[in-house]
Amino acid sequence: MTPGAKKKEQSAPSKISSAGLGRESADLRITQPDPYAGYLANINKTNNVVSTEDIFDSRGQLLIRKHANIDEGCAQRLLQHRLLKPLEEQVRVKDALTNKSLLAEYSRFFEAHADIYTMQRHLGFTQEMERLIQGMHLPSILAQKMTVMKLRLPDQFHKALFSSWLAALIAREMSLHKDDIYAAFLAGLTHDIGFLHISPEIFNNKGEASVNDWRAIQSHVVIGQLVLKGYRELPESVSQAVLEHHERCDGTGYPATKDESSLSILGQIVGMSDALQALRMGIFVKTGRNLRDAMPFLRLNSNTHFYDIYCASVDILRKSGLEPTPVAHPQGNAQYAPLLAHRISYLKQAVSSMKQIAGALSKIESGPKGRVSLRTFMQVLNSITTSGMARDELLGWVGQIDDGIDDSVLLEINEIELMQNELAWQIGSAQRTFNAFLERECNADSQLQSTLRMHNDRLRESLEKLRQH
Repeated sequence: MTPGAKKKEQSAPSKISSAGLGRESADLRITQPDPYAGYLANINKTNNVVSTEDIFDSRGQLLIRKHANIDEGCAQRLLQHRLLKPLEEQVRVKDALTNKSLLAEYSRFFEAHADIYTMQRHLGFTQEMERLIQGMHLPSILAQKMTVMKLRLPDQFHKALFSSWLAALIAREMSLHKDDIYAAFLAGLTHDIGFLHISPEIFNNKGEASVNDWRAIQSHVVIGQLVLKGYRELPESVSQAVLEHHERCDGTGYPATKDESSLSILGQIVGMSDALQALRMGIFVKTGRNLRDAMPFLRLNSNTHFYDIYCASVDILRKSGLEPTPVAHPQGNAQYAPLLAHRISYLKQAVSSMKQIAGALSKIESGPKGRVSLRTFMQVLNSITTSGMARDELLGWVGQIDDGIDDSVLLEINEIELMQNELAWQIGSAQRTFNAFLERECNADSQLQSTLRMHNDRLRESLEKLRQH
């Protein structure tokens, strides 16, 4: 069957946009050239990748014949066209992951992370985790995609292993039914599978993402849901959880800015496991901290996910068998005094800018982005107030730090630093949302727009200084 005429195809790979991030958005894998072709061509060098049928573009033109190796030449041809159907449905990857090989991957992962291994054994989760993996019914296409992720995006693959483990552990701690524990495990494993369809230029960018690039990154949840929907082997709740894992109870998440009343419990479990993964597999690696050190993060985010999920996560860390990690300053603990004092000062400056922006936003007519931006700023301001991280009393306490402090005081200092880091992340997230509002939706008069941009620039300066110290 040959589809009707389409617009002229582009001759170069397109960066996945996220226009229409809603639940019923078009399948971004076929509405524009799919970067997944490049990943397949790369792994074809070690794991043979073969087309299982003739591959056609959206106008019915034959691009690749059945049984062809998907090499660099094939990938370049595919990247110049929109396809009639998703590429992963038309190829086979040799030596794709199986339950047995996945079990070996998890074993290596636990052995490489002493704190996670300790938790696994201390919480008595080893045998249950093995049963989840061995009893998994993963469709062949998803096994293919997880294999591609392991080979081409190994960091993302290890994050998937962590998130699936912790999501299942949280679900068990909440006494959910065994089927829901299994669904949480699968959703954690596949929650970022959509990244395989995001342009590597965007995904690997280490600088500050533009508004369009950030929208493209956000589209991974929609793509993930589209990949997972319709497989009989998967519980229906899995694709919904993947779609919602960046939604937040206070309505500040994406893609649909849902609030607590319309979110699924599994999506919020995966969201919590993904957030803790970002800490443990990210900034904690640099300082030798373990997962128990995430407690300050949880306290700052007690209302971000369902409260029962927050309580379960806290209980898991308390029962983990781990202790907080005292992290001394490399130049002597007395150096914490000026460091934290400067950060408190920059946090105060950021608070002033956010209040100015929030005050202006509350007085103008705005669309959904403006309303989400206001809500996000108010949530961050509330977090800073309730945490006490910008109080003058804290500044006075910090001034008394010297090299002679004991581990109990050092742990308090570490906790303050961790909370400041989390608040800096929250401010950055709020600013990204506000930038999208300024670029795409703000229709205030020129004077007010100028004022908003001035306060936004000041906020950016404060945030940069906060991150540098």
